[in-house]
Amino acid sequence: MKKSKLSVGLVTSFIGALALTSCGETPAVTTKEGTLVEIVDYNGNTLEIKTDDMYKEYSESSAGRKLYYDAVLEALIRYEYPKLNEAGLEAYSTLVERAKDAVESAKQTANDNKDSNGTTYEEEWEKILESHDCENEDDLKEYYLYTYEKEELSDWYAKSNIDTLKDEYIGLDNAWDPVAQSTDNVAALYPYHILHTLVTLSASQSDYVRGTITSDEAKTLWQTVRQLIDASYSFESIASSNLNGDTGSRSTFGDVGIMTTKTSFYNEFKLGIYAYDAILSGVNAEDAKTSAIYKAFGLDAAAEVTTETNSSGSSTSGGIVKEAVGDMIQEEMVARVTTPVSKTTAFTQIPTVPYEVFKRIGELAEETKINNIAPESGDVVLPRNILFNQFLNFHSPFVITDEDIKDNDNYDVDAVTTGSHDFANGASTLNPENTLRISNTNFDPMTINGVAKNVLCDKNGDVIIGVRSEAGIHFMLMRKSIFQNTNTAAGKATQSLQDYYTTDTDAALADADETYINMKKTDDQSYYKDRASNIKDAVKSADFDAAYDYRLYEYLVKGKNIEFTDDLVRQNIEEYIKLLRESKKASDSESINEAWQTYLLMLRYQNNVRNEFEGSLLPSTCAFKFSSANANEFKKGGRCYVEK
Repeated sequence: MKKSKLSVGLVTSFIGALALTSCGETPAVTTKEGTLVEIVDYNGNTLEIKTDDMYKEYSESSAGRKLYYDAVLEALIRYEYPKLNEAGLEAYSTLVERAKDAVESAKQTANDNKDSNGTTYEEEWEKILESHDCENEDDLKEYYLYTYEKEELSDWYAKSNIDTLKDEYIGLDNAWDPVAQSTDNVAALYPYHILHTLVTLSASQSDYVRGTITSDEAKTLWQTVRQLIDASYSFESIASSNLNGDTGSRSTFGDVGIMTTKTSFYNEFKLGIYAYDAILSGVNAEDAKTSAIYKAFGLDAAAEVTTETNSSGSSTSGGIVKEAVGDMIQEEMVARVTTPVSKTTAFTQIPTVPYEVFKRIGELAEETKINNIAPESGDVVLPRNILFNQFLNFHSPFVITDEDIKDNDNYDVDAVTTGSHDFANGASTLNPENTLRISNTNFDPMTINGVAKNVLCDKNGDVIIGVRSEAGIHFMLMRKSIFQNTNTAAGKATQSLQDYYTTDTDAALADADETYINMKKTDDQSYYKDRASNIKDAVKSADFDAAYDYRLYEYLVKGKNIEFTDDLVRQNIEEYIKLLRESKKASDSESINEAWQTYLLMLRYQNNVRNEFEGSLLPSTCAFKFSSANANEFKKGGRCYVEK
C-alpha cells in the first residue's frame, strides 16, 4: 500500500498514543513507526493508535484534523462492521464477496482497455491501482471493502433514523422543534415541493423596455394560460405537454422535485417563491417559530440591504423583508392593476396581471404590419410586444386575475378608434363578447393586497405563481409550502410536512392525502420507490449536513462505549466537526444573502431603466390601435412611435 496517501490505510501516524476500548473486546494492532496502524486480528483488549511528532502539526489545521478524523472513522468502521448484527444491515461476508467481484471487474476493465488504448494489461492495471492509491490486488480489495462498509453503514443509519433526520431537514414540527431544542443541529433546509411549466422566450433578460417575443411564443403564452384557466386540464397535463419549454420537468409532469435553500434555481424562481409565500401566507416574521424560516430565506432583519438595493438609496437595518422585498414589488406594476401604493405598504403587495393580457397577446400574435408595411419603430411596437413590455417584462412574482386590462396612461382616444376596448382617463371597459367563456374555470376567490379578487389556481385550489426569468415565464405551483405546517389558521392544509414527505411507500399509497411519493398514480411500483429515495437522498446529502459522517462516528464511539485515552484527540476531532458545521451555516447564510443582493440589484437596475426610458414604454392602448385607421399614430411624431 502507498502508506503516505491514506488510501485504505487504517490510521495515520501522529504524535502520542491513543487507545480505544470497546465493550472489553477490541482487536490488537501492530504499528509501523511514522506510517500507519494496521489491524492484525481480534485478539487482545485494546486497539492502540500509534502517533508520532507529526500529530501536533496536523492537529493545528482543519485539513490535518480531517485526515486524522477520516482515519479514525475508517478504523472504527473496519473494526465494528464485522461484528454488527443490525436488522437491515448487509452481512460482512456479503460485502467481502462484493469486494472480490469488484476486483475481478477492475481486472476485466484493464483487459478491455489494453486493446482500445494500445497498451499492455500491466499498464492498465497499474492505472487502476494508482487511481485508488493502491499498490496491489489485496489493497484494491480492501479499498472496495471499506467503500462498501461505509456506504452500507451510512444507508443503514439513515434508514434507522429517518424520522429524526427528516425532522432536522424540514426544520420544524408540531411536536419537535430542532431550532429551539438543538443548538448543535445542522441548519434545516426548509423544503418546498414545486411544480412548474415554462414558456420559453427569446426576449433578452436585460431588455426591460423593448423586449420582443416571437409570434409563436406569444401564441404559446396564451395557449398555456388558456389551459391553466380551463379546469378540464390539470397543471400536470399542461406541464407534461410540448407547451412546457423545460424538457427536464416535462417528463416528470412539471415536477422539479424538492426545492430547498440550497437548490440552484433562477433567483426569480426560488426567491420569488420565498417572497410570495412569506408575504401572502399570513405569517408573522417576529413569531418565534417562523423567524427561523425568515432567517433561512435571507429575509430577516439581519439580512444586508445595501444602498444599491434599497429603494431609498440608503442602507437600512430593517432587513430585506422590511425594505427590499417591498422594492421588488414595483409600484409601477402594481399601479396598473390596483390603486397605487406607497413604499411603506408595498411589501405587503403582490403584482396581479389580468388574464386578458395573455388573451390579447395570443390574439394579436400575428399582427405585424399596417397596410402591408412594417412599423418604422420595429418589432417593439407590435401589439404582442407592447403588452409584453407593459405587463410581463418584470422579474417579480405575480398572480393572474380574471380582471380586464386597465391602462393608467391617460391616453387621449377622442380622435382614434380603440377597437373592442374603450380607454379614457385610465378607465377601461371590456365588451361583452370578449368576456371569459371557459366553463368550470380555475379562478378562486382570494384576498390579495387587501382586496378580494379571483386569482388563477389549479384544480386543487393552489395559486399559480408567475415570474419571468432569463429562460422565459415560469408558471409555478407550491404543492407543499413550509408555511403550511406553521400557519394552519391562514387556510393552509393541516397535513404535516413529515407526513407529506413520508418515505413509507405503503403508507403513502394508502393515504388519501397527496404526498410527495403518490403525486402521480401509476402501476409502476419503481416510481414510488424512486420518489421515496429522493427524500432519503436529500436527507443524507452534504447540502443538508456537511458532516453527515460524524453521525456514524458518534454511533460507533458513543453507541459502542468507545473511549479515547488521549482526550486531546477526541476534542480535536469534535472541534473539527463543530467548525465544519459552523462553516456550513455561515456559508449557507452568505450564499442566500448574496443571491438576494444579486436579484435585488437587477430589479433596481430594471426599475431605473424603465423610468429612464419611460417614453419607449408604449401604453397598452397602442396595442389595440394597430390598424390602418391609426397608421399615423405609429409614424414619427405619433403617440405610438418610438425611436429605434
